[in-house]
Amino acid sequence: MILNRYKAIVFDMDGLMVDSEPLSRQAWDEFLRPYGGCISDEMQARIIGLRADVSTPLIREAFNVPLPVAEIIAQRKAIHTRILAQGVPAMPGLMPLLAAIAARGLPWAVASSSNRTHVHEILAQLQLTDNVWATACGDEVTHGKPAPDLYLLAAERLTISPAQCLALEDSGPGSRAAVAAGMLTVAIPHGHTREADFGHAHHIYSSLYDVLYHLDTLLA
Repeated sequence: MILNRYKAIVFDMDGLMVDSEPLSRQAWDEFLRPYGGCISDEMQARIIGLRADVSTPLIREAFNVPLPVAEIIAQRKAIHTRILAQGVPAMPGLMPLLAAIAARGLPWAVASSSNRTHVHEILAQLQLTDNVWATACGDEVTHGKPAPDLYLLAAERLTISPAQCLALEDSGPGSRAAVAAGMLTVAIPHGHTREADFGHAHHIYSSLYDVLYHLDTLLA
């Protein structure tokens, strides 16, 4: 009997499990419209993977928004929630990969910079609430990505050593967080993160289908 070195898989959520980054950008554009602004590709790349308390001050400064950070977060969150309620598409390969994970009896978790409410809303939309083993959310840790806190919390809740976890990420801050936590890290860039530096990641794949194809090799 061959025993795999890696015993669990930890997913980022936005941009990795679901194609939510365009919706996030849409929410920012709607918020910024009264201030005559919209998110550029450069700004979008800067804020992807960051927690709201880190990304929002960057937006506030760039567009001279005359509101406290907390108020910006609240207003933008209300817009984002309304947009997300219309549905968020799963990333290609997610459901086949999760089926393969289930067939192997592997536990899996989500480690997301987003808050707990958002994470569980998305899981409910995907009908994965009863399938996920654990979640670690941005509002549950002191330090967001690229600090390792979220991935360490996910491993703790899985009761599996970080060194025995495979992490899947789409952003630079997220993949650095997973590596810092001691996890085998696969980066899966998309249109908004393709230019990011992923030299620290152990593998770089083009989609979740690639993870599915290489799954047994990765786990071994």
